[in-house]
Amino acid sequence: MRGRLAPIALAALALGQPALAAAGSDSDPIPVHFARGSDTVWLRGELKQNVRCCAYRFKAHAGQTLRWRFTGPAFRAVIVYPNGEAEGPGIPNTIRLPSDGAYILTFSPNLMADGAFGRYRLTLTIPPARRDH
Repeated sequence: MRGRLAPIALAALALGQPALAAAGSDSDPIPVHFARGSDTVWLRGELKQNVRCCAYRFKAHAGQTLRWRFTGPAFRAVIVYPNGEAEGPGIPNTIRLPSDGAYILTFSPNLMADGAFGRYRLTLTIPPARRDH
């Protein structure tokens, strides 16, 4: 079924509309594409018990800043940088991205907290890098 959901989700992302995210593991993250001229994308998904979810892959340039907002169940967040180093669980909502390349941002249920499962909304914003002359 994932093969059927992915084109729908990508089409919605291209139009700048919220999309229901299919489950994506760290080894097969969900690709995130920003619509031309947009620096923000809205995603929806669900953290479920015993399901590896929800990793997102996006590309960015050194010096850009990732801002993210997660609304929903209790979660843990990890970011993996293009060089393979990881930070988390627990990362700031604003991260200056250190290098060009692909990043993986993963959200998983916080099993140490009540309310770790359920639907969520995720907003990712990566404004263009400022060019100082």
